[in-house]
Amino acid sequence: MFWMHRRTRLSQVFTAILAFTGIVFATHSPASSLSLAAAEDLALSSDPGIQSVRASQQALDELSVAAEQLPDPLLKMGLVSLPMDTFNLGQEAMTQVQLGLVQKFPRGNSRALRSEQFGLKSQGLDKMAQDKALQVLLAVREQFLEVAKHRKLAHINAEAMTAFADVADITQDYYATGRVQQQDVLQAAVELAKVEDRATRIAQDEQQARARLAMWIGEAAYRDLEETWTLMDSGLSADAIKDNLLAHPRVQALQKHISAAETGVNLAKQKYKPEFALDVTYGGRGGTNPDGSARTDLMTFMVLMDVPLFHKNRQDRVVAAQLAESSAAMYNRDDLLRRMSSEVDFHFSTWLKQQERIKLFENSLLPEAAFSSSASFDAYQSSVTDLTTLLRTRITEFDLQLEHARLQAEMLKTRARLRYLEGE
Repeated sequence: MFWMHRRTRLSQVFTAILAFTGIVFATHSPASSLSLAAAEDLALSSDPGIQSVRASQQALDELSVAAEQLPDPLLKMGLVSLPMDTFNLGQEAMTQVQLGLVQKFPRGNSRALRSEQFGLKSQGLDKMAQDKALQVLLAVREQFLEVAKHRKLAHINAEAMTAFADVADITQDYYATGRVQQQDVLQAAVELAKVEDRATRIAQDEQQARARLAMWIGEAAYRDLEETWTLMDSGLSADAIKDNLLAHPRVQALQKHISAAETGVNLAKQKYKPEFALDVTYGGRGGTNPDGSARTDLMTFMVLMDVPLFHKNRQDRVVAAQLAESSAAMYNRDDLLRRMSSEVDFHFSTWLKQQERIKLFENSLLPEAAFSSSASFDAYQSSVTDLTTLLRTRITEFDLQLEHARLQAEMLKTRARLRYLEGE
């Protein structure tokens, strides 16, 4: 009687949990299943980080065009040599009403260099956007695999629940006939309750994983996933990946920053050259000459230039600052290459070891555990072994299956990280 009441209560609790989970997924899940490729497309099409970088790149493209143009001319208007006693424009021959234009010509090749620098920075942002897209893909792949892992764990745990429920039913029947003690009935019930509790935890973890995936793809994260594991092969060796790191968008973004800094050095050196300006001024005069003729208007043409003679604490300092910035950019690139090379070694060695472990699971641990569990179940039915041995083999079998599923997911995550380092 005790066992029947306990089984009834556990079943009601578990049924309530499944009903709640079903309500949650029914609220979010359309009928069609979600593939990894579809999730990647959704994330890339709506990621605001990539769009922000692209907008900044467009701004630099516009500045690159503007930087190559001449400065706007200056308009001059004024009065020259106006007599203060009468303010009569025609009283003195020197009095002029002047109207002129001044056009400046920047130093040396600074316009083209500044335009080139903006262009290089724009190219750097383009590479940064590509790297941002790779980071988004990596995040989506990891979270997608996390959801797929929990779906797999839930499937395995459901099989475990069925198996332990069968053991509990058999034990209850044996207790009714006096073949086992009540302690065995309680022990079987406890193991079944532990499996039911694990189902709740797996469902909770899956919901959390879907919420993290939803950050990238929205409500589509709550759709059913494709049942098969998504394989992302990495056909390159660790050395080949490291040899290609210079072509990675993340490294290329820093390389463009280095080129922009080097252009900044050349731009700073243009400050040693003079800046020119052309001044064209028309001077209108009033009044008459002594012979009664009208005074002639005047035209002035002037060329202005500055002379950068004292450059020790100005031009020299600017060039030194640009050289230091260029060096800093190169050090950043070298540091990034070193860290990424270390990541390649770490993830590649991890991937190889995970493959070895999966082979060990599939060729040895899982078949032997399944055989041992089946043999123990037959022996228990024949009263050759006790319940503790049967439960231990059952627990070992399903724990290994759960660990195998986790290992598969982690191996695929490692593959995804390697694909990011490949720059795909």
